[in-house]
Amino acid sequence: MISSRQALTCFLVACVLSLALVAVGCGGDDDSSSDATNGAPVEEWADDFCSALATWTDDLEEAAEPLTDVSSLSEESIRQAAEDAASATETLAESMRSLGAPDTSAGDQIESSVEALTTDLESGVQEIETAVEDVSSVVDIPAALGTITTTLGELGRDVGSALQTIGDADTSGELETAFEDADSCAELTD
Repeated sequence: MISSRQALTCFLVACVLSLALVAVGCGGDDDSSSDATNGAPVEEWADDFCSALATWTDDLEEAAEPLTDVSSLSEESIRQAAEDAASATETLAESMRSLGAPDTSAGDQIESSVEALTTDLESGVQEIETAVEDVSSVVDIPAALGTITTTLGELGRDVGSALQTIGDADTSGELETAFEDADSCAELTD
């Protein structure tokens, strides 16, 4: 049986994982190319990307808060936490999808990576919603918490994988610099 403290820990680990990956930067090697995709300005794209991740992280922490008190765990509290986590993840997916390509030589490749992340996020939302639908009594709460925390952990790894792909594609270092300069990215590392 998973305790609410373990559930909160898993929620926060997923959040911290995604934050840590942003903090290390997304730089590739220094091989550069001058072909730009005429997408969103790099600085704006990086700021929007980090802002979306920061909002998601804050929303997940808020969703997990009611789960810290074991005495108040109920079908309703787990449903609400899961709904809030799913809603936050849907919002992140929408934000990621709206980013488009950054105006870099690898803009199209980066956009494809973010689109794949969006697909993973949407799948995660479906898994969370299914886990909550299966809760019909207090006995079902541990299984639902397990599924939700596992799903959020997977989403954190998906974010990390997307960041790695973005970093590998950013051979000119444009995005790495933009991530370092963006205020919303700095907020993730505070």
